[in-house]
Amino acid sequence: MKPTELSELMLQSAKDAVSYALEDHQVTLDLSLESLPLVDVLLSSVAHQQQKQRMSDAHMFALCNIFGAYLGQVFISVVGGQWLHQTGDETAPYVSLNYNGKEFPLASLVYHKVTKNPDLSVNDYIRQAISNAMQ
Repeated sequence: MKPTELSELMLQSAKDAVSYALEDHQVTLDLSLESLPLVDVLLSSVAHQQQKQRMSDAHMFALCNIFGAYLGQVFISVVGGQWLHQTGDETAPYVSLNYNGKEFPLASLVYHKVTKNPDLSVNDYIRQAISNAMQ
């Protein structure tokens, strides 16, 4: 996949997160840094739902990827960066956000919040990553 195609795919995925938030949770997201606390609340809610009734692997995969894309697009809008399709392990390829030699596997961050630690703050993570990137 060409870098421009991957960038378009991730932007569309972020827009899918915006649609999901509005349609399924009545939360309005606008791809801004200020929206990240809303993402935290939404994902914590999903985590609590997940504890009560496990969602399908396909649904979990899609959710983690669209919200990982959302977080990445917020990061890109503030400091830049590019999406990379990581294929070092051909059995488990993934997409990460890269900036200045640093890799941010944001779908994994979302997965960890939803399945392991609903108190994890994606807002704090992205803000710290932006702060580190700007130093």
